[in-house]
Formats: sequence, C-alpha cells, structure tokens
Amino acid sequence: MKQVLKRLTALILVCFMLIASLVGCSSTGKTAIELDDAKISINLYMLLLSRMKGNLASSYAFGSQALKDSFWDTIMDATTGKTYNEFYTQTVLDSAKTYIAALALFDELGLKLPKSYTDEIDAELEDLISNDAGGSKNAFNSILAEYGANYKVLREAFIMEAKISYLNDHLFGADGSKIAAQLIEDYYQQTYVRFRHIFFYTVTPVYYTDDNGDVIYYVDNEYKNIAYDKVNGAKKEENGEILKDKNGDIIFFTEDGKIAYDKEKFPKPQRDSNGTVITTKLSAEELQQLQDKTTLMIEQLDKGNYTLFDSYVEKYGEDEGMVQYPGGYFLTEKSDYDSPEVIEALFDMQEGEIKKVYSDYGIHIVMKYELEEGGYAKKENADFFYTSKGELAFLSSLKEMLLAEYLEKFKQEIEIDEELINSVNMKSIGANFNY
Repeated sequence: MKQVLKRLTALILVCFMLIASLVGCSSTGKTAIELDDAKISINLYMLLLSRMKGNLASSYAFGSQALKDSFWDTIMDATTGKTYNEFYTQTVLDSAKTYIAALALFDELGLKLPKSYTDEIDAELEDLISNDAGGSKNAFNSILAEYGANYKVLREAFIMEAKISYLNDHLFGADGSKIAAQLIEDYYQQTYVRFRHIFFYTVTPVYYTDDNGDVIYYVDNEYKNIAYDKVNGAKKEENGEILKDKNGDIIFFTEDGKIAYDKEKFPKPQRDSNGTVITTKLSAEELQQLQDKTTLMIEQLDKGNYTLFDSYVEKYGEDEGMVQYPGGYFLTEKSDYDSPEVIEALFDMQEGEIKKVYSDYGIHIVMKYELEEGGYAKKENADFFYTSKGELAFLSSLKEMLLAEYLEKFKQEIEIDEELINSVNMKSIGANFNY
C-alpha cells in the first residue's frame, strides 16, 4: 500500500503541474482566494476540484470508486482520521495557494503574456466548442456547468496556465539554461541513489528455444546474433557448403547433431502482450537452496568493498541490466522500477551498505554506491537522466522546487474566504475528465 500511495502522490504532482495556472480573476463568481490583484473565483476553484476528481477517477488511480459518495467518506489515514474527501480537497486548496502566489510573482516582475499565446488559447477553445458542443457556445457552457465553470472561466484558466509557463521560462529558461550548475548538481545528489545488485530469479523466465527444445543463447542482450560454442562445437557441411544462419554466421553443432550454444551468453526471455517476462516459479527445494546460497554470499562480501561486489555481480548475477549499465542503476523514490521493495530499502541504506531484498521477481543482494559528481551528465548514464527528446528528465521537478522557494514569501499574504471555500469539496463536484 505504501508504494501505491507513493506512485499516486507522484501522479497527483504531475496532474497539478499540468493545471498549474488555473488561477486568477474570474469574470463570474465570487472571489474565494486572493493576493494583491490576483484572484481565484469560486468557479475556478471548483474547476480545480473537478479536474482532480477526474484524475482520481481514472483507471490509473481509484477508477470508478472515486465516483461514489461512499468513497469520499472513507477514512484515508487512521492516524489523522482524514477522509479521502478532506485530504484531496485540502490538496487542491494548497495547490491553489501556490498558483495564486505564482501569478503575483508574474505581476511583480512586470511580465506580459505575448498576444501569440492568447491567440493560441482562443483557437484551442474554438476547437473544443466545435468538437464537443457542435459549435454552440451555449451547449459548451452547459457541459462546463457541472464543474462550476463556463467558457469565460475556462478561457481565464487557460490564460493563467500560459502565464505560469511563461514565468517558469523567464526564471529558469525553457531548457533550464538559467539554472546554476550547482543547483542541478545539488538536486541530483539529494534526489537520486545509485546501486548495483546480485540478482537471482525466484521465478524462472521462459526462454525462446530452437526446434530441438534447447534454449537459444545470443551474443548480447540485443538478441540479434546467436552465440555459438565455437570451442566445443563443430561446423557442418551440406552440399559442400558450411551451414550458416540467417545472419551469415557459421552454425556450430554438438556430436549428436544439436546446435552448440555458448551458454555463458544471453538467453532471450519470452514476454506477454504487456511486455512482462513470462515465468514459472521455483520449487520449495530450489527456493531454499537459493536462500542458503545468498546468505553465504552476503557473509563473503564486505561493506564498502565495491571491487569485490562488482566481481560477484559479474560472476553470479542474473540481471542483464548490470551488463548494459556497468555503472549501476540511478533511481529516485518515485522511479517506476519493477521491484519497488529495492527502492524502499535503498533510501534507508548508507553508501557501501549491503542488504538482501526480496521482491516479486527474486532475491536482490543490493549495494548502495556513491553518486559520482556530475553523474547525470555522463553519456553512459543517459537512459536514467534524459528523455527521448534529449531533455533532462528531472528538470520539471527541479523547476517546481525552485519556484516553490520563490513563492514562499507570497503565501503569507494570501486571503481566503473560508465560508465560500468550505461550501464545495471533492465529494460535491463532478469528475472532469476533459477540461
């Protein structure tokens, strides 16, 4: 449950980054939250609530359960006694305070939103009216009414969203170029852990086999070229020609005519339609033998002896990723790693410490490694730190943290109409999946 909540918290943060500008002076509805000239009407606040409810009612959160009143009345945290309704309503309110503080900073810096931004917003709204309401603004307002909004409120929200984005680019640069290198290094050091592990499956992968039922081995984990046992195998001729495979590599055979594979190389695991490796479980006897083996192995390893640990990873480990990433894995507490139990353990470990961790896939003998200075910028670590577009993966999170620091002084001056704010909540609002 703890890991589920972690992932859900990460999801909520992403959702709020996407709606981070739904603040400002609404042309309809009473003002619920204000700071200087920046205002959030009760209508905008309801729109925020409805978007959160839509996110929570999606298939990757609570699903249809979040559409039932009984769900929102359920106690979420036995320690605080808060219901789901209370917790997420407060979450939306806290975020609204952040948004209005950002808008106040936008004004204080004297920033102006370029006309091209509003032109794009107006074009997007016209598309929504055309596609969702048959071109009728009245019909569109009827759709939005469930969320306490209308065309003017939604347009205002989109404009505020653009202002927040513009503010971020002004402060930090769209590509983060205005952020000092030391701030990036500090964030990396504070957020990531690096580790290697000696991994053993407690479930056995089902590998691809040849026509004889023998497991096929490949030269590397790209699985393009078959790894033949050229030392113990023999070449075979047919019609005066040496037999080759489809890649033009010479095939080597055993004495009984089967293909001779280099079994020190890589077998290819079969995967289902979701990309998950197909497996079978070890027997009770096999599992006990593996537990004894890993217990003995830990006794042979030394805390902080990275060289010895590396040698064990290379000699015994079954995780192919340790070959692909010899420098180890870099993860945060929110990383989408197949074995969250490993992440949880790592953030309680000291550098150089070794720990045995059990997961759904197997037994991990984990060592926490030191973070290299500038490790996020090294080419060999790019898969952990850069998106497919070549952008720094943690840039948005770093910007969010830095912006929160900028906004702290503004939050002390925020004024809230408590009676008006308390008149609506997550339970009372409709689930907004689209706007």
